[in-house]
Parts: sequence; structure tokens; C-alpha cells
Amino acid sequence: MSSAARKLMSASGSVADTTPKAIAVAHSDFPYVTAYSWSDSGFGGKFVNPATLPPAYGGNDVAFSNDGSAIAVASQSSPYINAYPWSASGFGTKFANPSTLPANACNDISFSPDGSAIAVAHNLTPFITAYPWSGSGFGTKYANPSTLPPGTGNGVAFSPDSSTIAVAHGLSPFVTAYPWSGSGFGSKYSNPSTLPPATARNIGFSSDGSALVVAHQTSPFVTAYPWSGSGFGSKFSDPSTLPASTCRSVDFSPDDSAIAVVHNVSPYVSAYAWSGSGFGSKYSNPSTLPADTGYGVDFSPDGLAIAVAHPGSPYVTAYPWSGSGFGTKYSNPSASLPSSGYGVAFSTVGDPQTAYNDYVAVSHVGTPYVSAYPWSASGFGAKYSNPSTLPKGGNSVAFSPDGSAIAVTYSTTPRVSAYPWSGSGFGSKFADPSTLPTATGFGVDFSNDSSAIAVSHSNTPYVSAYPWSGSGFGTKYANPATLPTGVGNGVAFSPDGSAIAVAHETSPNVSAYPWSASGFGTKYSNPSTLPTNQGRNVAFSPDGSAIAVVHLTTPYVSAYPWSASGFGTKYSNPSLPTATALGVDFSPDSSAIAVASVGSPYVLAYPWSASGFGSKFANPATLPTVGSYSVAFSPDGSAIAVGDDAPPYVLAYPWSGSGFGTKYANPSTLPNATVQGVAFGRIAV
Repeated sequence: MSSAARKLMSASGSVADTTPKAIAVAHSDFPYVTAYSWSDSGFGGKFVNPATLPPAYGGNDVAFSNDGSAIAVASQSSPYINAYPWSASGFGTKFANPSTLPANACNDISFSPDGSAIAVAHNLTPFITAYPWSGSGFGTKYANPSTLPPGTGNGVAFSPDSSTIAVAHGLSPFVTAYPWSGSGFGSKYSNPSTLPPATARNIGFSSDGSALVVAHQTSPFVTAYPWSGSGFGSKFSDPSTLPASTCRSVDFSPDDSAIAVVHNVSPYVSAYAWSGSGFGSKYSNPSTLPADTGYGVDFSPDGLAIAVAHPGSPYVTAYPWSGSGFGTKYSNPSASLPSSGYGVAFSTVGDPQTAYNDYVAVSHVGTPYVSAYPWSASGFGAKYSNPSTLPKGGNSVAFSPDGSAIAVTYSTTPRVSAYPWSGSGFGSKFADPSTLPTATGFGVDFSNDSSAIAVSHSNTPYVSAYPWSGSGFGTKYANPATLPTGVGNGVAFSPDGSAIAVAHETSPNVSAYPWSASGFGTKYSNPSTLPTNQGRNVAFSPDGSAIAVVHLTTPYVSAYPWSASGFGTKYSNPSLPTATALGVDFSPDSSAIAVASVGSPYVLAYPWSASGFGSKFANPATLPTVGSYSVAFSPDGSAIAVGDDAPPYVLAYPWSGSGFGTKYANPSTLPNATVQGVAFGRIAV
């Protein structure tokens, strides 16, 4: 990573704001790039993932453009380079891929400081690929340099004045540099008189352009040269205290007073004073080291922080930086990275993002009928105290989207109970609705703006809906003009609040209605291909483009496009569950759909796209033990939970683009009977 771009200038020539407002990490698993807001306190809330993710198999590096208007990710698989507009709101709609892709997996990525070009280093010839860059994205690929780097391109950097591009690579001379202009690559500069001794892993220019440093695999692990318009000068003396092993990335502080390298063995990051004479004394190691091999390192644009990406949890580690060196480590991000960090970069553009505390609740058939737990990257926390007034059964559970309430449905009067919810757990039960559901409450859901709550139940009208506020239930909405035709087993609001759907026991097995502040609208036409039997539950995709119903007989799950016109033509069936499906949920980014079933493997998950179901993900290594009644993804998409018919009654797994991870430890206090509903909730902190 180069600090060359840190001498930020506005169009008028004045010094621009160098305050870091965002930090991004490229990593090995779903979603492959993660960005957080940044402040003097360190990591803030996580930005929403890009709508179109980088491809599977990992993000190898990440870079922001100098003006903060774009972010790019180097990836293992095609298209190998992915770029997005970046703004205070985070990721924009992905730019079109370049017309000519890099030849293979990209290992490093860099924007030119003047914003006119973008380059990647990659595994196959020509080992470096560069494109014009503009507000529209990629231009037509520049011609390859006349003299190619001779081996795998591992690192790439532009000089701060955008007049030079340099490549770190796998074969001698291990570093290659070219003049750079609006025409692309010029004729290669002469090799340095003293070469790096082995495969170069990364490269960087000083912020003033007077030095070029190479990180490499064998001692002295880092080699630095004076740099001028004539090319390489005579190698600077090696640092008196060498890095501990292979160096993988390097960065200069914005004021060129320090240089940092990350490496394979403890302390994983080393920093040195830097001057016109080269390396000075090594700074003391940070008091809390990164957890594992350092793969990426970046100073913040104002020089007041330094971040390291690494393969061991928490996958990114950041420290205050000053003339004294490393300060006390910043707290880890609250929305933790899911996998190995390979690259890290700061941006001067970004707004604070909300940080959340997460919770998981289950409804179950034995007292206390509802159990709730804090949820974190470590899994279940200690169970919250039971509510002072218990529900009288537990069929389904839901948190309000604003995190202020939790509701439970059950078999006896009043058939639905709702409670205030906070970081302390359950508050005193809200007053029952003045008009109760007419019989057993099965499904429950809050509208996305938390202005309404709906209950599906076993007697006519089969669905009841109420205004919802901080005071609890309002006066029941009028029943829909056309009722569901049988027992209401599940209910869901669309993510934009414009529709409500009910899964029920007789044909057409699912009914959907427009929804507004006035309540139910005129029922949508039934889907042209109906679910085959009793609808047991229903879910909309978070992007609002699809609706899925689980039901009693094969194919056990049916999914349809959804629009303002209602149901579209049914999607092709997936590789089927083996028995009745009772629960269904989409991941928050709409990239996956999960089904809970009474037949082994009891929980099934599939990739989801505009084409419908993909090939089923591998089953979790530890299956639910009997039959599953419910399934839910966590709000950030990093976990999935399943309600089961036998101990431990609730199981949770990490979730990624690869599917299920290793099961989390069971909660220390288990639900004491069959879990029929599971839900995640969150509250902004």
C-alpha cells in the first residue's frame, strides 16, 4: 500500500481534508469486502454490503481512489477486479466490468493519485494490467508494457505524481518500474544495481516520491531505494533491526516520518522511523499484537492511525499512531469480519454508520415459552431473565425492526403477547389488543417501519392486524375483504411495507394483499402455479423481488417473483427437501434462502438470485437432531439459527457465501422444549 496519494489537494490547490471517515478490508469469505465508518474512537458501524458482491473465493486487496469517489477490490476469481462508486452512504452500484479482464487472480490494486488510472497485479502474463479510470468507471485497457514483469505480479503502486508505476513480482529482478503517462506504460527503467533477494510481495512509494520500498520473502525482508525521474538510486542501508520474516505489505506514513511492514511471524507488524537517509530505529512493538500473519497495512490519511489485515480473528487490527509509535489498540469492530483479512485501506469519505447490539429469541412449547439471548460473533450470550408475565405457549416470535418490542403467539387467550425490548431484556407486557385474534396464534410479524403488527391464527378471519406504537397495540384493522381460506400458519410484511402475505391451510395456500396505513387492500390474484398443499410459512426477500412459501407436500417450498403487481411465474424447484417444510427465510442481502424441514437434514440452504434457487449448499457438519420448525438469518447475514424438536432445541451456525460454518456452542441455558419460532433482533447503540 502506498501513501503516495495522501498528499491530498483540492481543485483549488489547497490542502484537502485528510480526516479518515471510513476503513475497508478485503477478506477471504462472504461478502469479500467489508467497510466501516471510522472516527477518532476507531471503528464505527458497518456499511451495508454492496448490492453486487465481488466473486467468491476472496478479496485479495482493496483501495479507495484518491478523491474517495470509488472503491475497488482485487479478487481471486473472474472478473478479478470489481469497482464501486463510494460516497458518504457507502457502496454504490457496481461499475461495469472492464471490456478486457485481467488474465487471472489479482493480488493487488491501486488507483493513480491523479485519479486517471487503475492498475492490478495478477498471477498470469502480462502480470500487470492497467485501465483509464473516470467517473464512469473503466476505460479500454492500456497496451501491455513492451517489457513485461517476468513473474507473478504481487504488488502495484503509482508514484505520488502519477509519473511512475512499479510492480513487485515473483521472479528476478523482483521489482520493475515504468514511466507512466496518459498513454500508459513507457519503456522500463533500468533494474536497481542491488536487487531485492527474493520474490517481492508488495511495493510502495514515499509520499514525497523520493523513495521506493519493496517487501519480499527472504532477509532483509524489506529493501528501499532512492527514487527520482531517472529511476532507482543506490539501495538504502537495511534497517538495523530486521523484520522477523517474509514481509507481505508496506506503507509510508503520510508525512514520511515512518514506514511500516507486515510479516509472517510475531510481532506481525514492524514500524521504523524514516528520513532522507533511509531507515531509522525500529519502533516498539504494539502492546497488543495482531493475531496472525500481517497481509495488509495502511496508515490513515491524517497519519493518526494504522491498520493491519490478517488471517486470524478479528482479521483486522488498528492502532493510534504518533511520533512515539503505536498506541493502545482500538476496540475491534462490533460487526466483526467473517474471515481472513488480506488488504486494508482508509478513505476520507464516509458518514458514521449505526452500530448495533444483536439478540436472538426462540419461542417454545414448554415454560417460559420464550427465551432470549444476547448474540455476538461468539454466538449465544447468557439468557435474559424471563418476562414477568409469561406467554401461555410459544408458537412464533418476532422482534420489531426498530428493536423496541418482541411479540410471541400461542394457543390460548390472548393468543399474542408483546413486550417492550431493550438491552436489559423484556419489559412489562403491553396491554392485550382490545380485539383478540379469534383462536390459536401461529405466525407474527411487524411491518418494516414498526408501525403495524400482524398475527395469523387458526379461526376466521385467519389474520388480524393492528397499528403498533410505543404504547403497544392499537385498534384492530378491518379484516381483508377476501379472507385467507383456512388456518393462518404464517404471516409476513414485504420489506417496503406495501404488501402482506399469509400462508394458510387450504387452497390457494398463500394469499397476499396490498398494505398501507389504512390496512389491507384488495387481495392480489393467486399465483398461477399454487403451492401444492397447506402453506406453513411465508417470507419476502429483503430486496422485495421474491416471495417464498413452505408447504406440506412436495416440492415443499415454492418461490415466485414479486412486484407491485403481485406474484410472478413460479421459479423452478430446487433440489428438494425430503419432507414437510415449516420455516423459510432469506439472507439479508437476498443472496441465499434457507428452509427448515421435518426430514433430514432438517435445514437446507440454497444460493438465491434473480434466476431463483441455486445448487444446495452443503449440509452443516452438525445437523439438527430431529425436525426443524423455524429458521432465521441474523440481521448482518453472518449467522443462521434453527429451531429444533429435540435438545438443544436451538442451533446456530456461522453463515457465509460458502454456506454453513461450524456450529456455535449451545446456549448455557437451553430452551426446555421444542422451539417453534426463532428470530433475530437488533438495537442501535
